[in-house]
Order: sequence, then C-alpha cells, then structure tokens
Amino acid sequence: MKLFHPKSIFQLILISFALVVLPLIAALLYAASSVDRLAAQSQQVITHAVKASETGQKLLEQMTVMERNLRQYQVLADAVLLQVYEANRDNFIKSLASLAELPLPESLRQRVNQLAWDESDFYARVQTLKNDLRSLDVSAAFSVLNKQAQQILLQSQQLIDTEVANTQAEAEQTQHNLFWLIAALVPAMLLLVAFLIVVINRPLRRLDDGIRRLGAGDFSVVLKLEGPRDLEQLGERLDWMRGRLMEVEADKKRFLQHISHELKTPLTTLREGSELLAEEIPGALTSQQREVVELLQQNSLQLQKLIEDLLTYNTATRDAMLNLQSLRFDELISDVVDEYKLSVMARRLWFEVELAEVSVMADMAKLRVIVDNLLSNAVKFSPNKGRIKI
Repeated sequence: MKLFHPKSIFQLILISFALVVLPLIAALLYAASSVDRLAAQSQQVITHAVKASETGQKLLEQMTVMERNLRQYQVLADAVLLQVYEANRDNFIKSLASLAELPLPESLRQRVNQLAWDESDFYARVQTLKNDLRSLDVSAAFSVLNKQAQQILLQSQQLIDTEVANTQAEAEQTQHNLFWLIAALVPAMLLLVAFLIVVINRPLRRLDDGIRRLGAGDFSVVLKLEGPRDLEQLGERLDWMRGRLMEVEADKKRFLQHISHELKTPLTTLREGSELLAEEIPGALTSQQREVVELLQQNSLQLQKLIEDLLTYNTATRDAMLNLQSLRFDELISDVVDEYKLSVMARRLWFEVELAEVSVMADMAKLRVIVDNLLSNAVKFSPNKGRIKI
C-alpha cells in the first residue's frame, strides 16, 4: 500500500512546498510565542516587584504617621488624634492586604504576615489602654514594627533585582532553545529537500531514459514509472507506444526479408545469364558487347550488395554513427559514374567530367549513396542524346 502517492506533479509540488515551509512557520510561531510569553511574564513579575517595593515604602511612611499620631495623643489627650490614628491604621491594613495579594516569595510573605500579627497585637494593647496610653511604650513598639517594615522594603527591592535576573536568564534560555531548534531544523530541512528532490526527480529520470531508449531503437525495456498518477499514465502511454513500435519494427523486418528474397531470384538469373555471355557460350562477343556484359556483371554485384544491405537494415539504422575516413571525393564520383555507362549508352547520353583532386573526411558509404542519387536523377530526367556535366 502506497502511503505517499499524489495524483499529479502539481499536487506533489504543493505537498513538497508545505513540508518544507511548515517547519519554518512552526519555528517562527514558536519564536514569536516565546518572545510574547517572555515579554508578558517579564512585565508582570517586574510590575509585581515594583508594586511590592512601593507598598513597602508606603508601609514605612504610614507607620511613621501612626506613631506620630499616638505620641501626640499621649501628650494632648485629644480624641481627634486617636481617630486620625484609627484612619491611618485602616490605610496601613489595606496596604498590608494589597501586599499579601501579590505573588511574593515565601520568606517575604512570612515577614508580611509577621508584621500584620505584631501590629495587630500592638493595636490590641492600644485598645486596652485607650484611657491611659501614657503608660504604653509607643517608641519601643514602633521601633520593632519599623524594623520589620524596613526588612520588607529591603527584600522587596531585592525582589526587583532577582526578577530582572530571572527574566534575563529565561531570555537567554529561550535564545538558547531557539538556536538549537534552528540548528536541528536546518539539516532536517536539507534532508527533507533532498528526499523530495529524489522523489520528484526519480520518475522524471526514468521517463527521460525511456524516451532515449525509444529514440535509439531499443524497445526491450518495459517502461513503468512510479510517482504521481499523471506521470504513471504518461509512462503507460509511452510503454504502449513502445509496443506499437516493436510491432512496426517486426513488420518492417518481415517486409525487408520478403522483398530481399523476391529480388534475389531474378538477380540470380541475371547474374547467371551475364556469366554465360561473358564466357561466350552463346557465341563470340565484340569488344563493345563485352564492355556491356562487364557492366552487367558489375551492376549485378552492386545490386546483390544492396540487397544484402537491406537484410541488415535494422542494424544499420540503429547504428547512426558516421564511419569517418579520409577519401578522394573525385575518385568516388568517377567510380559512381562508371556504374552508369550502360544507362548512358542506352539513352545516348554522355558525361562531361571535369574533376579536381579533392580529399575529404566523410562516411564513404553514405556519401556514395548521395552521389548515386544525384546521378540517378540526372540520368532519369535528361533528354535523349543529352549531356550531363560534372
């Protein structure tokens, strides 16, 4: 069962593009999410730390005011001053509550709770001695409370530095994670791209190889492509064409064998007759007749060679390489002209040959066929008693 079998090259390209781009998008989303999370977290923790420090400073100021209110009340015994103390204490309690609501370290939270308990205990004594507060040592009590508030303020300020350091460490860790993510993603993407290139290029290479084989006349290899469905269908059509070409090649071979056999029979009779004439069995020959008989023998041999070439036609057509050699072009033309003496004699034509010595690099057999075709057309279309100038 094929797990990865797209229906078309277009679909394969889309899937490949998605497989390459999606990891990049995922990495970018992870980086953006990490940065946003780090920024939000940094803002939150620093805000809390700053608020804790501000609240600690506020507690000290409120306690100073509360101590002054009680001292004034001890001297003046004015009930209004006690009410002012009560109001300032309410603000102090609210500040403690807001500080306790923050996400504080455990040690700082314990100090806040301890301050709340000690202040509550002191307030209970104030309520008990409300009518005789002069006997209450306010300075000693607030000295203890102030020390606790100062510790809270100091620890709150240290919390800012700690949170900044933690944020910086987390930022460095995020940067480290992103670096290793990219370091792992780049080779993985390169491997993925290489794999996709192989997946896409393999059927195309096989298709190219199959077409080259068909062009070279090699029909023995079955062309079967594996890949997108449209490429597989193209491979099936090419393989169908390969089968048709094999049938055509077989028909051509049978035809050439048949026609060669049919030509050999009259040619054999012609050669035997010319040999009998050359041996003067029917009677003596004149010099002109002997020349005609020699031309008959030469052309019958040439015709036999052409028939044999027909039998090897398929091999010759598959071997399309030129057999280059150095040859005298003027001598080749003269040889071909000699083969047409009988035809020229029958039509009362004559050749006017003026050839310079020319050496060329060429395939002798193919060049001879070209010259023979030209002379054949010249003899065929020349009027009787005409002249063929070469």
